[in-house]
Amino acid sequence: MQYSITPANNTFSNTCPLLVHYEPTNNIVPSTCANIVAGVYVARPPVTNFAGINLSLASAAHPLQNCRLYYSQIQMEVQHALTYNNSNANKKVIYRTFVTNNYPAVSAGGSFNQIINSGIVHPTGVLIVPFLGAVTGTNSGLGDSQWKSPFDTCPCTTSPVSITNLQVSVGGQNILQSTLQYGYEHFLEQVNLAEQLTSSDFGISTGLINQNYWENSKWYYVNVERGNAADKLTGRNINVSFTNNSNVPVEVMIFIVYSDEITIDVTTGFVTRHKN
Repeated sequence: MQYSITPANNTFSNTCPLLVHYEPTNNIVPSTCANIVAGVYVARPPVTNFAGINLSLASAAHPLQNCRLYYSQIQMEVQHALTYNNSNANKKVIYRTFVTNNYPAVSAGGSFNQIINSGIVHPTGVLIVPFLGAVTGTNSGLGDSQWKSPFDTCPCTTSPVSITNLQVSVGGQNILQSTLQYGYEHFLEQVNLAEQLTSSDFGISTGLINQNYWENSKWYYVNVERGNAADKLTGRNINVSFTNNSNVPVEVMIFIVYSDEITIDVTTGFVTRHKN
């Protein structure tokens, strides 16, 4: 049996939530097994026709077809409610959110140079996550994108794809002093700057990604928090450029983390969003 899957045999439109593991030496799967068909469904499997197998014939169904959600309600005394409403008529909430873009074809040894987002307000970080792309041909791997494969732990892990000549610019200004041959030390430097409120803050310095993990599952993070207040409130373009320093094509997911703000009317519950 081979680890192989084609796009025609994979109906997951996004990341595959399954991990299929084949170990014939441990007798987990009989040696006569020709194909493995697996799926994730809500309540019961529909009719399928993969390798001549119809999963609905198993008559499997979850016994809980409906669910009920409970939540608590608090009733305040009138005098306390009036005081609360008067002093908190408009509650400002500042939070971090993100947008993501997927670029499916960066050729082996090829260059990437794209405007990732136009007019984003108050960006704080850019995360570049490379995955092995779909490769066809003899001895070419899984036959489909890494993030869609049931034989891979993606997205919990990514790939050891090397990215060189990395540069990120915000509003036409380069964030990095020079294009980086990005390594684990650069990752630590950029992550330690994240979430800092003052120069004395440590930032995110207690992460779980050690060097061994990063070398085998690489994440490329660039902190773009620094800047003056006027620029942060103005929409700016974000551009990312790098070279795919590997022998296989890759697909790249790029996350832009940015600060956003809403105001909640505690009396009516109406939410007003301030930025786009």
